[in-house]
Amino acid sequence: MRIILFLLILTSYSFANIKEVKIFGNKRVSSNTIEALVDKKNTQIDTFYINNLTRIIYNTEFFSNVKITYDNNILNISVEENPIINFFYINGITGDDLDEVNKIISLKENNIFSVSKLKKDLEDVKDLFKSSGYYFVVVEPEVIKIDDNQINLILNINKKDISKIKNIYFIGEKYFSSGQLLDIISSAEDSWWSFFSKSSLNEDRVEYDKKLLKSFYKSKGFYDVQIESVLANLDNKNNFTLTYSINSGKKYTFGNIEIKTEASIFKESNISDIKNISEKIIKGKMYSTPAILTIEKQVNTYLEDNKYANIEIDIEEIKKSDEKIDLILKLNSLKKTLIGKINVYGNSITEEKVVRDSLIISEGDILNISKIKKSIDNIDSKNFFKKTDYKITDSDLQKNSKDLNLYVKEQPTGSLSAGIGYGSSGGLLEGSINERNFLGKGIDLNFTGRLASEKVSGVFSYIDPNFMNSEKELANYFFSETDDYSNAGYKSKRIGDRLGTRYEIFEDIYLRPFGILQFDKLETNSNASSLLRSRDGNFTTTTLGFNLLADFRNSKNLPTSGSLSFFDQSYATLISDVPTIQTSVGSTFYQELINEKFIGSAKLKLSNVTAFDNKDIKLSDRLFASASDLRGFEARGVGPIDSGSHVGGNYLAVLNLKSTFPNPIPDILRPKSYLFYDIGNIWGVDYSDVVSESSNLRTSTGIALDVTTPIGPLSFTYSIPLSKASTDKEQRFLFNLGSSF
Repeated sequence: MRIILFLLILTSYSFANIKEVKIFGNKRVSSNTIEALVDKKNTQIDTFYINNLTRIIYNTEFFSNVKITYDNNILNISVEENPIINFFYINGITGDDLDEVNKIISLKENNIFSVSKLKKDLEDVKDLFKSSGYYFVVVEPEVIKIDDNQINLILNINKKDISKIKNIYFIGEKYFSSGQLLDIISSAEDSWWSFFSKSSLNEDRVEYDKKLLKSFYKSKGFYDVQIESVLANLDNKNNFTLTYSINSGKKYTFGNIEIKTEASIFKESNISDIKNISEKIIKGKMYSTPAILTIEKQVNTYLEDNKYANIEIDIEEIKKSDEKIDLILKLNSLKKTLIGKINVYGNSITEEKVVRDSLIISEGDILNISKIKKSIDNIDSKNFFKKTDYKITDSDLQKNSKDLNLYVKEQPTGSLSAGIGYGSSGGLLEGSINERNFLGKGIDLNFTGRLASEKVSGVFSYIDPNFMNSEKELANYFFSETDDYSNAGYKSKRIGDRLGTRYEIFEDIYLRPFGILQFDKLETNSNASSLLRSRDGNFTTTTLGFNLLADFRNSKNLPTSGSLSFFDQSYATLISDVPTIQTSVGSTFYQELINEKFIGSAKLKLSNVTAFDNKDIKLSDRLFASASDLRGFEARGVGPIDSGSHVGGNYLAVLNLKSTFPNPIPDILRPKSYLFYDIGNIWGVDYSDVVSESSNLRTSTGIALDVTTPIGPLSFTYSIPLSKASTDKEQRFLFNLGSSF
């Protein structure tokens, strides 16, 4: 009986058409606007209908109160309108902060006020300042009612002190050292030697770091890795301790791979080819996510080469009890569902073009989930957005189409950093300012300045990753540098501009053509020989060249196998006072020696610079070995000697052998230790037949240690020269404090 009574009450309204709609209480919003929201064709006017219509009217955000009744085929709608904002003011911030807040809030003067909009604006403002490290920001609204249903709205913002990450700890079964893991994450500890850095607290960055760590561990075979983060208030200055709790789990290797597909699509030979491609990548290898991505990429290339269109690749990972990961590669024929429209939401700063440049799918293509996910990964890799998601909905274009809706949430993309250091070779002050998404166009702007004992330099760079929709990078570098080598008898000043591009010509092989316009001024002093003094003056140089890079490392961070090779060549011939050709070639090979505690590397570099037209190369173009090329010797302390000073050579060759090894130093100091063996030489003097060529081969061996201490990061290197020339300047002990040199 009660159930029947409830149903009668619930459905107490008529089953008839609405004959009239009466609207009460509206002043600014017209009755026609409200009536247009009413579905008059519905004949079942019950509680569900009334509730749904009430929700629809509320969602317009025009009204603070809505009441609806239905009687005798008449629908009565009574509303109370939201007030208009007569005056709006933001108190407590100025300058860029004020500009950024005005960009993201929706409530402004002459806008309709609503509580829901106010709540959203308050949250967005808090998120904006929290993303810049103002974790305890306070945003308080003042709503002042005035006549004629209007209000004055004031936002009071108190940023308070910026919150810093004082310490970062890694605990649990982490397998890798804290020093190695710090190189993976983007957050950094606050320190006196880094005036500005990524040490401000940012929860979005912490979540991003967790993704970086998980990706790193999975690339090293730790399939089950679990990573949690904990923020703990450390002191009354809002400094935090950030702790990552890591359970690496066991290491897995790849097991078997199975190919599943619709039998009618592929030939047996195709299935066999695809299996061979996949097994070649993973057979006997440690599990890693990059290997799976390589399978997907190479199989997709094979399908395209063999005219298989509209095939979706899905790779399923199955964990086995014997610490192996089996793969099931599914090849499915896509249904003829097309992408109607691609809509981008949430990009209040970033241009839609920048988002679309990351997509590998477009309107009119067949809907392919794997390509959509890859597109999302591409968007995420730009690190312009704190969150990226997608949703597929029905399209109004045609029956067999779906719309792809992309949702992004902006985050700050600018950074400011500065640091100091001191070492055996002198002091260092450096700083940079960077905006990775200039004007929302995806353009990277950067300025870096460096002041050292013998060098002052500055570089301003502009990089457009998709210049004029060419899918090629345009990079421009304006540089200025002064080198003061008074002990060698000369001072060099140069200023110039470098313009280039970059694109992938084969998988993992990149080409960078470039052009340079450079002006040099060389000044010699009384320490210089007469031959050197005869070569000072002003020089103009125009250069065309290229860089070829092949990156076959198994990981960009802490590689354990693979190689990184390059070939550089530049030609300074047209409009050049000294026509030259410069060539450099080199490779670095990585290999795990015993386990991941012992990672060996072999780095080979050969360089040559040669002048034409019976001229000698400029003093500033002569080659020198750096302190890292030949440890145990001073920088610019090896090679040909002229009047007691090292003047560099026309040729350089170095080979560096290095291996990491474990040490007993407490992990809290983030120690990194290396053994090394260096061999190399600098020789060739084109401007004189008198100066010795310096053909002796130099070798050295030693140990290096990097630690992080309360006074800053310390780097120690102890080297023993094994073979040398009598004129070489030794430097057995080298240390640095603060920023790296």
